[in-house]
Amino acid sequence: MDKQKIDILIATKAWQPEPWVEGLKDYEFVNKVHVWPTNADLSNVEALFVWKPLDAGVVEKLPNLKWVSSLGAGVDHLVGDEQIPTAILITRIVDPYLTRDMTNYCIMGVMLHQRSFFQHQANQQQKVWDRIAYQNLKVGVMGLGALGGHLAEHLVALGFEVSGFSRTQKQIAGVKCYAQQDFESFLSVPDVVVNLLPVTPQTENILNKETMLKMKQGAYLINVARGNHLVEEDLIKVLNSNHLSGALLDVFRQEPLPKKHPFWNHPKITLTPHVASVTTPASALKLLKANIERLINREQLQHVIDRNAGY
Repeated sequence: MDKQKIDILIATKAWQPEPWVEGLKDYEFVNKVHVWPTNADLSNVEALFVWKPLDAGVVEKLPNLKWVSSLGAGVDHLVGDEQIPTAILITRIVDPYLTRDMTNYCIMGVMLHQRSFFQHQANQQQKVWDRIAYQNLKVGVMGLGALGGHLAEHLVALGFEVSGFSRTQKQIAGVKCYAQQDFESFLSVPDVVVNLLPVTPQTENILNKETMLKMKQGAYLINVARGNHLVEEDLIKVLNSNHLSGALLDVFRQEPLPKKHPFWNHPKITLTPHVASVTTPASALKLLKANIERLINREQLQHVIDRNAGY
């Protein structure tokens, strides 16, 4: 008896689809791999793999759809998409390489700030010899899931005093953990605040003028989660008032960041083009293949998200 196989549709405008197609087309449980946009018959597609944005009207062409997977760790682009019926399972990528790379990026940001690296760069241009002293820093991590928890543990191992905030109470060795009702108390502690929260209706715009002014005078902000967490005009106001000392930003409300956006030229902002942690197809495909087999065997998929929670 022949093995059961399924058709897959890949919809990814931000990334080239070829690595995903090549990694899936010869898999023993895959019949056909389609790439959106296409005029092909999609009636047999059971799995949709997406990186944002997903065009309107795609799902209505998939009458046998059973499962949608994000091609990255984030799922906000899927949770808020009304064309995906509530009966359809949504999964996300949990990739050890994604976690490692995010932790490395955040630690880099913390240490660049701690060691006044950007000031040293400016001093080099001016031939200024200034041995700027550095101090131990308190680092606060917003979001203690797979990414934030990993970061917090590694910051502790490096000798930082670490606190963490999450919707529900967590327990992490060496980390002072705050839950939702203690958010203001959490904000007042760190010298550096790293945002790794998921995007939900409760966390959208959470980095606004009110919350940033509750941070310690001179605190430094690192946002590597989603652009929708940050009220951009509020950050500029808080930086200009000298309440925050600076910000490292990797995510933005509009990407690519418009050339006229004030972030480009702000002296207290360092930005990178959403590269803190990028999905590696070779690694992520292992999880996708495992879930394809689970789907065929009617087994529980790995890393199914809770739509009510938003992640």
